[in-house]
Amino acid sequence: MDELSMSPEAPGSGARPGYVEVPLSDLGPALVEEVYHRLLVPAFRPDELITLDELREAYVRPGTEPSLVVLSGGAPLAVMLGEWYVQQQVLLLAYLSVDKATRGSGLGARLVSEVLPGWCDGRGPVLVLAEVDDPRFWPASDDAGDPDARLRFYDRHGARLLPLQYFQPSLRPGSPRVEGMLLLRLDQSPQVRSQVLHAFLEEYFTVCEGSASLDDPPVERLLAAARGLELDRDAWPVSRWTELAAT
Repeated sequence: MDELSMSPEAPGSGARPGYVEVPLSDLGPALVEEVYHRLLVPAFRPDELITLDELREAYVRPGTEPSLVVLSGGAPLAVMLGEWYVQQQVLLLAYLSVDKATRGSGLGARLVSEVLPGWCDGRGPVLVLAEVDDPRFWPASDDAGDPDARLRFYDRHGARLLPLQYFQPSLRPGSPRVEGMLLLRLDQSPQVRSQVLHAFLEEYFTVCEGSASLDDPPVERLLAAARGLELDRDAWPVSRWTELAAT
């Protein structure tokens, strides 16, 4: 679930002058709320976005999930949030959003290429995943960005497409699953066991929807496809996304 620039981005090289990079837990309540309403709410559909209370619970309390907020002059310009699964063998890039006025500056490139890998340092092989919109289902918009350009961005940064009929689980009771999604692999580790992907999907759907969801036919089909996938051999270049059957 992410929102990125619609323009090519220059490679980053450390925090920029005038920018401050801090975890969400370092911000006061007012700034946390500003990050949520200024960067996340405009960029994500309600069905794919956690609530403000859920954000506080996951990223502000002690022992929180990984996060980074980029500030300039005290104002939030970008946010990146991760979620750990499978005993920290899988990192999901849950949310990435860059302020519209800052898109194209290279900030998103720095977060993905420098900060995100740093979250995995010292943990051994880690599978890093991102859910992105399929452009055949989700049109470009001024707030959410351009799904086609987003895929080109990840392609430039070495991502690979996992050839699955993917959908995001429901985040809360009464909220539908998010169809029309693609699942990307962002890490370059050759040592991630393929069964870790299946374990991630089982845990992800169980956390979001409960264990009964694993017996739902669409989820069963997704799990079966993931079980048969060899992560290194079967991953595609992102540019082949149009070859994947639309869900």
